[in-house]
Amino acid sequence: MTVSLVGYVDVCNRDQFAGWALEPACPDMPVRIQVHVDGELVDEVDADHFRADLHGEEWHGNHAFQKVWPVPLPHEGALVEFTDTREGRPLTGSPVRIPPLPSSLVGAFDVADRYHIAGWVRDEVCLDRTVWLTVRVDGQPAGRIAANRFRADLRDAGFGTGRHGFHHVFSSPIDPLTDHVIELRHGEERFGTPFTIPGTASLSADLKTHFSGILRGLDAPRERADALTFLVNEAERLRIRDAAELTAIREREEVRQAQRLHLTEADNTDPAQTIAPRPVALFIDDRAPDPERDAGSVAILSHIHTIRNLGYRCCFMASRLSPDEKDRMRLEQQGIECLMPPVFPCPEEALRQLGSGLEVVYLHRLNNAESYSALIRAFAPTATLIWSVADLASLRLHRQAAVESRPELDRFASRLEVRENMCAWLADFVLTHSAIEAQRLSRTVPTANVHVVPWAVPVSSRRRRPPESPVIAFVGHFAHDPNLDAAKWLVLTIMPRLRQVIPGLRCRLIGSAMPHAVHTLSAEDVEIMGIVPNLQDALADVSVCVAPLRFGAGIKGKVLESWAIGLPVVMTPIAAEGLVDPASPTWRTTIADTPSDFAERIANFLDPTTGRKQVRAGRRLLKTRFSEQAVIAALSPILPAIFPATESDPPVLN
Repeated sequence: MTVSLVGYVDVCNRDQFAGWALEPACPDMPVRIQVHVDGELVDEVDADHFRADLHGEEWHGNHAFQKVWPVPLPHEGALVEFTDTREGRPLTGSPVRIPPLPSSLVGAFDVADRYHIAGWVRDEVCLDRTVWLTVRVDGQPAGRIAANRFRADLRDAGFGTGRHGFHHVFSSPIDPLTDHVIELRHGEERFGTPFTIPGTASLSADLKTHFSGILRGLDAPRERADALTFLVNEAERLRIRDAAELTAIREREEVRQAQRLHLTEADNTDPAQTIAPRPVALFIDDRAPDPERDAGSVAILSHIHTIRNLGYRCCFMASRLSPDEKDRMRLEQQGIECLMPPVFPCPEEALRQLGSGLEVVYLHRLNNAESYSALIRAFAPTATLIWSVADLASLRLHRQAAVESRPELDRFASRLEVRENMCAWLADFVLTHSAIEAQRLSRTVPTANVHVVPWAVPVSSRRRRPPESPVIAFVGHFAHDPNLDAAKWLVLTIMPRLRQVIPGLRCRLIGSAMPHAVHTLSAEDVEIMGIVPNLQDALADVSVCVAPLRFGAGIKGKVLESWAIGLPVVMTPIAAEGLVDPASPTWRTTIADTPSDFAERIANFLDPTTGRKQVRAGRRLLKTRFSEQAVIAALSPILPAIFPATESDPPVLN
């Protein structure tokens, strides 16, 4: 039961406070009074002084209190409250408002954001005093600050000592989701113009910092688990939205239904409203294709561009090495969307999210066909599954085993062949660049739907620079075993014969991923260039390119590129496989399979007339079998048909 308290605040000014208080039920026990100024406890005093007017039959008069303020009251005024210490009951007359002293403030807001405020203020009436300000956020007190920080700019501007600056950091950042108003008050008077911070609907830096602070403050395991669940669910929703926008599956289904029901004609609907979004083709390779690195990159890029020009929206996903920002920009400049973390952290996630909206999935190389064919059947059952072989690794390894007399490699190649056959059996279409490989696959997997599809190799010219002496060049990706073996065979076996036949001849090795073994081949007449920023410049003074491959498979892209820029090529039967007929009179003098014949062919092609004759034949081959039209003709029958919005309007090709 609360005991009644009687008393009164008689005096409260800037000098002192006084009054009286007692509990009638316990008049002999002094009441202890707490004094709060603007909500802060500044003093405690016992009501035990004698006052004659409080003396009577029941009261002995020792119930008064009087005291000089222990600290000066704020210049800007204050709200003083008197309560008892035991139960916090206020005295009659409390609270007391102390009016502010005369002042004339000048100053400015310099900074105001979700984290802090800063500026300066000075009292022109009392230049030396420290001005105190109350910070309010959305009308609620958020701190009290003193404008007494030194600022050299204020001193230099003539404002006394310059100690009029203030800087206040909020105890926690202000919520960034809604609008907020920050204002400063001097007593009850507003100082300056309130500052409005607008809320944000985007994931701005402020919002990220805000969320990060919340997450760092989660100490309990259960709280952290709940936060992770929330974040994972929200990430899943974002991925689902991205996938839905990318595949536009709902819009495409609506167009299909409208065309089936002939709603456009029946309802006189604007045909433009029924144009179907482009179907989506997903391409998966080990890493972002780089035409400067290997022929496989050139091939897949050519196929992507062709399929894009046939009306598809083309997306690329790397399975082993995520593209960097440079790779992403390079692909997107070519109209290829690059699927990357964090939205699509791996091909498995991309297939799970995009599956039902994919029209085509194109898997490049064996490891991707093995890894994702079954997933495609599970997540994208209606998609056309294409496996682009690049080259038959089993065929290449069988040949390598024969050249190097390695029976263990031959056994591994046989096991690899089984895996290739399984991938060919699973795919709707198998693409290879070589008719030799197509025949081999069709023979071992009769149900495989194998197509020979080239890639586009445009004919161009090169800058020429007269050489001081004859130069031959071998260009390749030297992480590929056939190219490493060819470099060794060229330098260690063929070059000694060339030195005898063509004194002063220089050999140049150009390409990416050169191991130490290639650099050990360097000699006075053997130049190891590695990867070059501009292949055209590196070949400007070259007379003949060589392709001394003793084993391998597929089509040799560097042979095609040499013809494209006007350089003749001397090659082995392996390098010529799938390109030309070795028995043809046109090509018979181009191909050699022994070191002596190779050196002889190179000597013959140093004659410009002989070289130009071969280049003309090679360019005719490029224009017929390796043109954009040839790639379109080979890929068009494989891809699902893209129907236009109306019978008269063709699909839009970008």
